[in-house]
Amino acid sequence: MLSVPHPEVLAPDFVPPVALGRNGELARLAELLGAGELAGPSPRVAEVVGPSGAGTSAVARLAARRLLEGIRRHGAPTPPLFAAVRVRRCRGTVGVASALVQTFDEGFDGHGFPAAEVLAGFLRRLRRDARPAVLVLDDLGPSAPDLEPILKGFARPDRFLPEGESGLPPIRLILAGVPEAEGVWRAARRAGFERSARVELPPYAYLTLEAIVEDRLVRALGRPAPPGMATEIAERAHADTASASRALELLRRILFEGGGGPRPAVPAACRDGLYVEPRILEALHRALAGGPVSLGELKRWEARLADLDGARPLPATTLWRRLLRLEAEGLIHRRVRMGGEGGTRSVLELTRPFTDWPVRPALPGSRPTVVHAGVAAHRAGGRPHGAMGPEPFPPHWPPSPRRPIAEGGPR
Repeated sequence: MLSVPHPEVLAPDFVPPVALGRNGELARLAELLGAGELAGPSPRVAEVVGPSGAGTSAVARLAARRLLEGIRRHGAPTPPLFAAVRVRRCRGTVGVASALVQTFDEGFDGHGFPAAEVLAGFLRRLRRDARPAVLVLDDLGPSAPDLEPILKGFARPDRFLPEGESGLPPIRLILAGVPEAEGVWRAARRAGFERSARVELPPYAYLTLEAIVEDRLVRALGRPAPPGMATEIAERAHADTASASRALELLRRILFEGGGGPRPAVPAACRDGLYVEPRILEALHRALAGGPVSLGELKRWEARLADLDGARPLPATTLWRRLLRLEAEGLIHRRVRMGGEGGTRSVLELTRPFTDWPVRPALPGSRPTVVHAGVAAHRAGGRPHGAMGPEPFPPHWPPSPRRPIAEGGPR
């Protein structure tokens, strides 16, 4: 296994200083958004649309970073605000609005409030502080929540201000996602945002993919990449989906799982061939270390581990079916606890210690969740994203036999 002194550059949220092969698209975004000029209409909105893995998030965030630098150069009276929200990780419309408010107050939880009321709080805070804002809503897909209340709020922000107040500091909004996110794009049209303010990204060409992998390898290793490694990864990724996310996923697996050779054994509960995904077991391992845990807390752990691995969180129904399997195996117990206002909630607890759980090697062709400790440590030190921010792992939970303990975890 290669030594990786800078694993943070391989994290899924890392934004490189240069977007290879996307200079023309970045220039077009700067033109649409004003290149840092505060004069003119507000808000200015631009869309970045492309197939999955075409770099829509990276282009949107890099354009926002350059826009912030331009605002500072033009002498804004107050420091500009930057907020980037991965919509896929948020829980509904309220989760997206809450993530925006969390740029001011990291501990804010909008659960139980209407989305319009949460957004109103964000806009009023912007006006009170008189701060220009550069906002990015990315990872927009077919399953994105209804963003129409948020987009209409940005289109006509004055109606969210207290009576007698009007006018907001300049706002620049970038929406980034795949063409299949039709609900979002239709909501943008209904809110009054023009389709002409759109930048479309084509799939990456093979040579661009190879250059991206080479660049990220050099940054991670701090030295020239091994001959042929970038070419091999780019060829595999281009044959699969021609996406940069697939190429970087392959790169992470090679660097952090040791390349070729036999895969390490991973914990798996089994009975008559029953197999449970390693990421679910890892989430249980961490969540149950401090005692009984709610299903919501376990789901947040699984989502955090999926994020670190560059994968999508499991659907709630899939997670629920796996828990029922483990309960039938007698490894965990699910009991109902009374909640607020007469409600109930399910709580999980261990019935057998993890050391007594049956284990066997991963299934052939399966993909164990292996995350380098340095990547998780870097993510733990970063700013929170979505509706969930980092927080140290409990120091007392038993270490996983698959990999060293990483510092960082969900709320």
